[in-house]
Amino acid sequence: MDIEQIANLPDVTEGLEYKIKEAANVCNDLETLKFMIKSKRYTLSRIHRILLYALLDITKQDYINSQKVNPYIRILGLSENGKLLLSKLSKNRKLNVITSVKQFMDSSNNKILKSMLEKEILATNIYTLGYKKNSEANLDYTKKLIVV
Repeated sequence: MDIEQIANLPDVTEGLEYKIKEAANVCNDLETLKFMIKSKRYTLSRIHRILLYALLDITKQDYINSQKVNPYIRILGLSENGKLLLSKLSKNRKLNVITSVKQFMDSSNNKILKSMLEKEILATNIYTLGYKKNSEANLDYTKKLIVV
């Protein structure tokens, strides 16, 4: 990332982008990078968040946009009681309930929610890289809703 892209990450203020860029240019591992950036002013928690924003390409504008919409509810699995609750939730037009990523991406006109869901899909894809077995991309599209 260049300086402007780093500056456009949420929580990056007061010239922190220069410190991040300088550390990134000399580090070979994540732990060293974090401790080179950390200071009394910039805690490790904040550094962790910023690095996660960078990994997931979450910008300050994404953060602002996310506050302008009602968030979606993503259903990954449910029980029989959950089915009853889901039917009640689905009647509320103010709530965006997602049980199928593909269906939502194909049918929704809400660009902000689609962008948020794309970041979630990217996060899942990155997470699955750590699987020891069956590391597959796009599990959000291929895994079915779990009913227990």
